[in-house]
Amino acid sequence: MRPLFTLGPRLALCASLVRPGAALIDVGTDHAYLPIWLLLGGKVPRALGLDVNPGPLAAARRNGEKYGVGERLWLRLSDGLREAGPQEGSDIVMAGMGGELILRLVGETPWLRDGAKRLVLQPMSSVPQLRLGLQELGFAVLEEQAVEDGGKIYSAFAAQYQGQIPDPGPLYPYLGKLTPGAPWVDRYGEKVLRDLENQARGAGHRGEEERAAALEEVILAIRREYLGEKGD
Repeated sequence: MRPLFTLGPRLALCASLVRPGAALIDVGTDHAYLPIWLLLGGKVPRALGLDVNPGPLAAARRNGEKYGVGERLWLRLSDGLREAGPQEGSDIVMAGMGGELILRLVGETPWLRDGAKRLVLQPMSSVPQLRLGLQELGFAVLEEQAVEDGGKIYSAFAAQYQGQIPDPGPLYPYLGKLTPGAPWVDRYGEKVLRDLENQARGAGHRGEEERAAALEEVILAIRREYLGEKGD
């Protein structure tokens, strides 16, 4: 059966990172559009939607019935993954949340530290902190893409527990596994640069010369490697 509605670009990117045939857990499912779309399209056989608020879950239940997938869509009131177990999903989506919240939810769920599990993450903020935090927890980013949605640029990525992670380099916190020249990566790089330039100016004003110099090195490297600027 073909999907009866279209996901926005941000959620569509998340859907593309889910493995075919996976048992899906969607954390913060809201109205469950992502799992319903994946069920309708036949990409996943079953899905569990979790949300901390009963109102969205009631709407999700109505949507599941509306689109005829209610028997394959389980919905549960849960703070993060506390009410879910490892046997219920292989691919776990956390989309539209702050990076610090995602990191907390991953850190407090030990059964995610399993190489058979895939995390599909789409943070709305604190992205460098999330990438570094995942690395410290032993999660490697497998692939990452950028997308424009509603005039804003986002990234989404798939991650997997691997234990010891080699040092990914100084640009990793800011650009992750984004590939130079891939769609929307230049726009994403420009957004990152604006933030880093603000941080560098702030460090300079506070007299933190070493911090400012380190940020300037990162800025130059991003301009060179992601935006094609030759530099001085």
